[in-house]
Amino acid sequence: PYGTVHAVTCAKNVIHEPFAVINADDYYGRDAFKAMADYLHQLQGTEGRAAMVAYYLKNTVSENGHVTRGVCTKDAEGNLVKVTETYKILPFPDGTIRDINDDPNGAILDPNALVSMNFWGFAPSFFAEGEAYLSRFLASGDGDPLKKEFVLPALVDTLMHEKGLKVEVLSTDAVWFGVTYKEDKAYVAGELKKLHDQGVYPAAL
Repeated sequence: PYGTVHAVTCAKNVIHEPFAVINADDYYGRDAFKAMADYLHQLQGTEGRAAMVAYYLKNTVSENGHVTRGVCTKDAEGNLVKVTETYKILPFPDGTIRDINDDPNGAILDPNALVSMNFWGFAPSFFAEGEAYLSRFLASGDGDPLKKEFVLPALVDTLMHEKGLKVEVLSTDAVWFGVTYKEDKAYVAGELKKLHDQGVYPAAL
């Protein structure tokens, strides 16, 4: 109930190896899982490192309404510097993608900008850090105790700046999709059928 950090730390007694975290109601693509799996094999026995799969903005928008995305900035070594929450992102008829939060005409965004879709990879040491910061969050008097949430991007940002956590940005050509709007359902069903027809996944899955 206290957000995604709380959800992850609940698994501390059953996970003892590098692990990935995703939203259960999103489709991330097989290539994204392969990129993360390859990274997690390298993460075994290390600390102070993590990863995030980033998607091209153009592969994450909805034709049925605006979306919120975390636009990523990375350094020359490919490590995450910050995630900027960008609200009301909408594809326009002219093919551009714009942020209409402050201007109905929209500020044009780079369609190839990398965005976070909450696909993270962590070492087991993350549990101790998460639990410590979650305890501090719950003990603070900030927010409604029945509604406040401590989310993973906030913790990752804190660990980057306070503990020197290095988060490698893994990019993928995979197309993310989810049901943000009820009108998205037909599109998502069609895309999943294409994957079955192409043999990417067995029909029974």
